[in-house]
Amino acid sequence: MTIVNGGNHMRASRSLLRLSRAAVLACLIAFVAPHEDTSAAQSPRSIIPQLQEQFGLNEGQVRGGLGALLVFAREGLTKVDFDALAQRIPNAEAAMQEVKMRGVVTGPIDDLDEYEEVLTKLGMAQQTAAQFAPAVLQYLAAAGYERERDMLARVLN
Repeated sequence: MTIVNGGNHMRASRSLLRLSRAAVLACLIAFVAPHEDTSAAQSPRSIIPQLQEQFGLNEGQVRGGLGALLVFAREGLTKVDFDALAQRIPNAEAAMQEVKMRGVVTGPIDDLDEYEEVLTKLGMAQQTAAQFAPAVLQYLAAAGYERERDMLARVLN
């Protein structure tokens, strides 16, 4: 009887081992296989609502701040690098045109102090203006755009 119970126990152990292997394999497949639902859940949040929430700004202020930042960056980057950066900012060209049309930016922005001054014209507090560009750098890094972040960081330094 001990042999039979031992045999049943061994068969049960083998069955559990097979089930465990199958479960591990299923988990690995689920983890490695691409799923549209999980990639959408992990995609970074759009920069505009993120900056609105972070700084308590309205959409126009954020778009203006991004537009002014792009005008500033255009002066310090090659066309190829600037185009790569502008692709990461929603409606980049329209944002730059808007700040020019509104008279917020009337020419090239030569340095960081001048850029922050432009942001105060958009109604941002000086402290917020000083934190705006670093927040854009953080967004680019978090979104996986390290190259673009590094290009912009060079312009800002």
